[in-house]
Amino acid sequence: MITNRIGGMDVVGVLDALDYHEKQIAYHQAQRLHVLADYAIACEGDEFFEAEIAAAMKWTTRWTSDQVAMGREMVTRLPQTIDALEKGEIDFYKARVLYDKTMPLSADHAAEVEARVLVKAPDQTGAQMRRLTHRVVMRVDPEGQKDREEIRKAQRCTGMDKLDDGMARFWAFLPGDTATKCYERVDAIARSVRNPKDPRTLDQIRADVVADLILATPDKTSSVKTEVYVTISAATLMGLAEQPGELAGYGPISADMARELAADATWRRLLTEPTSGEPLEFGTTTYRPSAALRRFVWTRDRTCRFPGCMRPSHESDLDHTIPFPKGPTSEGNLGAFCRYHHRVKHRSTWEVAQRKPGRFTFTSPAGKTYTREPEPVLGDLPPF
Repeated sequence: MITNRIGGMDVVGVLDALDYHEKQIAYHQAQRLHVLADYAIACEGDEFFEAEIAAAMKWTTRWTSDQVAMGREMVTRLPQTIDALEKGEIDFYKARVLYDKTMPLSADHAAEVEARVLVKAPDQTGAQMRRLTHRVVMRVDPEGQKDREEIRKAQRCTGMDKLDDGMARFWAFLPGDTATKCYERVDAIARSVRNPKDPRTLDQIRADVVADLILATPDKTSSVKTEVYVTISAATLMGLAEQPGELAGYGPISADMARELAADATWRRLLTEPTSGEPLEFGTTTYRPSAALRRFVWTRDRTCRFPGCMRPSHESDLDHTIPFPKGPTSEGNLGAFCRYHHRVKHRSTWEVAQRKPGRFTFTSPAGKTYTREPEPVLGDLPPF
């Protein structure tokens, strides 16, 4: 017997409701792209107009730029795609696929790919539609494909994605043949050292092989000296507390990991305010901050101070809130600003004030106000 009810639920009603809400979501996502495109066109020539959107929406700079570019391209180059999204015929992921795949193409080629793909896209999964789009792009522009492969090869790079629980993903963006050879070598080494007494899985051994190849010479000594900044409380270092530490460029780490990193380190004392955990003042009378003052501000600010920006402070510029020499070179007049937001501060009508050391107030060109509070150097966990 076939029934349309499961556990007292009307299955058809559930499916209809899901379909309705998915279409509503797609409609509003299309409207968001329209709004971003209209605003971008109206602000043509304003280098820093995206900063206003990022601060108001609590978006990162990269995400804001990406969404603005997508909105503008959808409206001007892929009108059928944004129309299909607005009607709920495709979802945002499928619209994104068409945007990504047609970005390198001429307007005529992009329109041809769009027309061919949208015929089948509503009845396909996102994965199927992505594969179809890739095939169509290669057929529509075979010569351009060769150029795009060379361009992508020139974009090879490495990076790190921060994950939870003390972990991170270290990756390399490489040509397919090179990446395959690298993996095969790592796999071969891992399999050659594996033995029944080793409790590690093959995946764990592969990961350890990668780290060993990069960090150590055959005698297990580091061939390249690296520097990382770790902040740990004295009580935790001595094993009297288990307060998380702070690894610059990563974030909170466990007490055990902090102690392990601190075992072979150069130590520098940092005094903090007992109740808030904020670093105390440190100043100088020269324009260029001393090494000690730089480290102090990096540790205090942790990230770029612009609203929503998470660029690590040690990868950012140190900016005088009040320009030197009118403003001193002190922790109460310095702040970490990534290169982009440093330019926003000096080349636009954004206003920045530091009411107390580490507490920044921003007033946007639209008159909105945002505040970045100083952060405890060992994180911002709520009190127990």
